[in-house]
Amino acid sequence: MTNELWLSESEYKLLKSLAGRIRAGVKYSVEDLARLAGIDRSSVEAIIRLLSSKDIVVVEDYEETTYRVSSEAEKYVSGFFPEEKLVKLLGEFGRRASVEVLKEVLGAELNIALSNALRKRWVKVSEGVVELLVDPSRAIAEERKYIEALKRGEKLSEDALRLLRRRKLVERVKKRLTWVTFRVDPSVIIEKAVVEIGALTRDMLVSGEWRRFKLREYDITAEPPRLRLGRLNFFLEFIEHIRDVMKELGFVEVEAPPIELEFWNYDVLFQPQYHPARRPTDTFYLENPKEGLLQGELVLRVKSVHEDGAGISAGWNYKWDQRIAARLILRSHTTAVSARVLAQKPKPPFRFFTIGRVYRVEKVDAKHLPEFHQVDGIASEEGVDVRWLIGFLSEFLERLGFKEYKFRPAYFPFTEPSIEGYVKVKDVWMEVLGAGLFRPEVLHPMGIDYPVAAWGMGIERLAMALYELTDIRMLYSDDTKIVEYMPVRWWLYAGLTL
Repeated sequence: MTNELWLSESEYKLLKSLAGRIRAGVKYSVEDLARLAGIDRSSVEAIIRLLSSKDIVVVEDYEETTYRVSSEAEKYVSGFFPEEKLVKLLGEFGRRASVEVLKEVLGAELNIALSNALRKRWVKVSEGVVELLVDPSRAIAEERKYIEALKRGEKLSEDALRLLRRRKLVERVKKRLTWVTFRVDPSVIIEKAVVEIGALTRDMLVSGEWRRFKLREYDITAEPPRLRLGRLNFFLEFIEHIRDVMKELGFVEVEAPPIELEFWNYDVLFQPQYHPARRPTDTFYLENPKEGLLQGELVLRVKSVHEDGAGISAGWNYKWDQRIAARLILRSHTTAVSARVLAQKPKPPFRFFTIGRVYRVEKVDAKHLPEFHQVDGIASEEGVDVRWLIGFLSEFLERLGFKEYKFRPAYFPFTEPSIEGYVKVKDVWMEVLGAGLFRPEVLHPMGIDYPVAAWGMGIERLAMALYELTDIRMLYSDDTKIVEYMPVRWWLYAGLTL
């Protein structure tokens, strides 16, 4: 060491607390030093590494492997091992029993019991019959003895450990050990040391100890540490904001479970049963149960409008199958919720909306997910037409922060006329919504004789557009940096002045 040694305040405090308590040249564990100094282990470990870099101490790291008893072993020790249960059971059955009979009692545990009992030559199996070969009172698993010895802290042989590991009765635990040897006594070091501190205290001034210290220089241009506080997820906050906007516009929220009948998801909405979207390549179908209950006059009226148009159109001209309509699926759009609301024949004026998850068979990529959110709405009141619909959608998009948007004609099986809505993101137009007036083939079977406007929007696409994201998966990222730095008050990011 040089004649003048610089120490940090934490190094000086540790050495001062150890002075007179340890000797140079003797190995101490970090745990021992922490106990002697009255400082937590992690702090001592960090300070020791600093002292090692200054050649004050020698640090040696070792890794020690130990074993602890598993929860499964604890269960066996407090009760019976599977092979012990088997032997006891055979003793009650007159020393012989069929595998089928034993399986009824032991269940899935029989395989473990037979495997270990055969290895220990306690039983033999012939033509599906298990025969006991030992005295049940002496059939005690040797693993029990090993586990009890391990719990007492005794060291086991390699063969015993191998047996316990094979049966997953013990768990390997690796522990890092750090040993520290001081080259010089701590009291000698602190006599030579110059200590750099961040602030003077009253005690330093009174005792005169301040003369041995040097005040640390501070860089006032340095950035302060960033505080990582708990916060709302930006995408969940965006969904809640959409809900607030809809309510501000006078809409009432409705909900329905995501498991739906094809009838409400497709048939009521005048989508033919041979439509490609109704195949397993596009729609998720339930395996158990496969079908739901479907009955009532509405079913017959929907059947009629599909087959021959029910006197209001040409229909689709095919044989409608009620069994297909009764199949259970994961809904592919939240318009199914709107259809259920309309079936209750609400009286105008009304405004309803729903927000929920929908499911489609999609390959995950930058633009698609098999599970995403939609906001869907319906309205009927005086003056409802395409002009009214475009006006409402314009108001909605502007409240979300979109400055440039446009609409153009489109086609959907259940609305006519139909329109699509686009917003501009980085000079690219992105489709974000579909809308229109429900067709007579949708309204007539429900007994509705007034116009109803409807629309649906993918919430993930709206969020991507506002945040100018290029990958939809970023909305569900587990990268804490994305979640932390994306502003919850998203409308500030969107450039709105509220």
